[in-house]
Amino acid sequence: MIVKTSRFGDKEVPDEALLTFPEGVIGFKDAKRFVMFECSDDGMFKWLQSCDKPDLAFVICEATVVVSNYQILIGEKERQILKLKRPEDAVVCLILVIPKDPMEATANLLGPLVMNTETRLGMQIVVVNPQYTTRYRLFKDPNEPKQDEGVSGSTDNAGPDNDGMDKESAHAGA
Repeated sequence: MIVKTSRFGDKEVPDEALLTFPEGVIGFKDAKRFVMFECSDDGMFKWLQSCDKPDLAFVICEATVVVSNYQILIGEKERQILKLKRPEDAVVCLILVIPKDPMEATANLLGPLVMNTETRLGMQIVVVNPQYTTRYRLFKDPNEPKQDEGVSGSTDNAGPDNDGMDKESAHAGA
């Protein structure tokens, strides 16, 4: 398929590279189809490019690249949407914001993207955890205390519709 993008021009990608977000992503409910492009030579950062909106693309990376002990709880509703049968089929990524000064880059720990590597289904989950933030600094002044001190490895709730029952933990890269 040909994906039209404002950043990369028209790109041909195999149909099996398509990721479907049945509920879209927060703020972009109509953007349901995405593909990933490499963003860095080391493969650590990727572009999540919308196939539905050529101007919409996010820089993402696996969550444990940013916070080594980052994990979330995935509720039954989310597992059903993702058709997730095994936690190890889930990849958890964070959306990054890269401003003009890349040293000011941040990651959204409260709105991770969970993708099922088997079904190619994804969704953005709203995490409720007072120790997480939407603007987690990727780079800090070396004189400041280490940032992931005090950042909890789990959440109290994977989303607003969860009842606290029948949840599984997911780790980035699992």
